Amino acid sequence: MTADRQQQLFVKDVISRQDNDTAQMQYAAQQSNVQALEKAVNAARGSASALEANLARINDLKNYLTVRAPFAGVITQRNIDVGALVNEGSTLLYRIAQTDRLRTYLNVPQADAGNVRVGQHATLEITGRAGVKFPGEVTRTANALDPATRTLLVEVQVANAAGTLMPGMYAQVDLAVPRQDPPLVIPGDTLVVRSDGPQAAVVGPDGVVHFARIKLGRDFGDHLEVLEGLQLGQQLVANPSDVVREGVKVKPVLAPQPAAAKR
Repeated sequence: MTADRQQQLFVKDVISRQDNDTAQMQYAAQQSNVQALEKAVNAARGSASALEANLARINDLKNYLTVRAPFAGVITQRNIDVGALVNEGSTLLYRIAQTDRLRTYLNVPQADAGNVRVGQHATLEITGRAGVKFPGEVTRTANALDPATRTLLVEVQVANAAGTLMPGMYAQVDLAVPRQDPPLVIPGDTLVVRSDGPQAAVVGPDGVVHFARIKLGRDFGDHLEVLEGLQLGQQLVANPSDVVREGVKVKPVLAPQPAAAKR
């Protein structure tokens, strides 16, 4: 380098001190210029990185302009129109339903909750479509009873490839739940309602009528569930009139479907 050669010549008294100092000052000035240029280059690189980061952020924000559904379905509700202001996280844009497979929720009473299992078959019936049954399957349960209703929340999924069922429908679900101690069921026309409670006219082996007080459970319309007061196989009087009183002896007549307590 020129500055080094000038320094060596100065040591050998070939050139004057002034020439050497001038050469050394020029070298230092050039070094300062190089450092300044390096700082400018680094600053430009930093600005480019910031610009790239800002561009990536803008591209990410632009991607939010496109709404993508997590699954294929049908839009059942739309809450916005073109030009509406949408706030992040506070505006419900759309409601989408997956209609090829519908989920039905039902509450199973505590008495039957222990017999419901995942994978269990179920049958759905829709009001207005009598005789048409849709097969389903229990996919999950809450595994806990609701403390307010003492019922178990159960989810039943039903295949709906044809789109016959629509979201929001109410259905009657039939679960084949085996019961260890099924209750007695009697025909509805054997019930006698009196001031001291519900009763049933029971015909004994000797043909004598005895009114037994009973405790009712669920009402199935034409049949009633009896929790207490009757035994399996007892004969009951259907549509008992005022003639049928306590202690009256009658002669049972067999009918095509005799009125009797059954499970």
